[in-house]
Amino acid sequence: MNFLKIFFLSLFLVSLFSCTSDDDICIGGEATPRMKMKFKTASTGKLKTLDSLYVNVDYGNGQIPLIARKAKTDSVYIPLRVDGNPFTEIYVGLSKAAITSKIKINYTTASEYVSPACGIKKVYENVNSTVEIANPVTGTEQNQAQITDESKTHLFLLF
Repeated sequence: MNFLKIFFLSLFLVSLFSCTSDDDICIGGEATPRMKMKFKTASTGKLKTLDSLYVNVDYGNGQIPLIARKAKTDSVYIPLRVDGNPFTEIYVGLSKAAITSKIKINYTTASEYVSPACGIKKVYENVNSTVEIANPVTGTEQNQAQITDESKTHLFLLF
């Protein structure tokens, strides 16, 4: 009988302390947003789906392969630098052997408090891009000057 009392008391205490608020978990998309890119045909300005896409990003220690897709894709999400550097360099190609287009994304960053569990996220402002090496990407078209979430397209790559 004494064993049952201790068991039920322990079960009650565990269930009491395991109840926490929703603020303990950061799963609602409150993290630092990635840049959403879509593709257009340069001559017509119409949206384009690519058969394959390869993207490398330089976060300060050389190029890192980020995306290697051999399937049809119409958009990609690219994480930008969070170390205080005012630009991120992105390299784009249509095959693994030819990742030759170089795009420089310039921005200013601001910090935004989210919650005790999530902490602080970076928000990118005054975003603009320049194509430094133009093959196969011939240009860019800016759609949003701020990156505060991932719901909207921020940049169009022109092929």
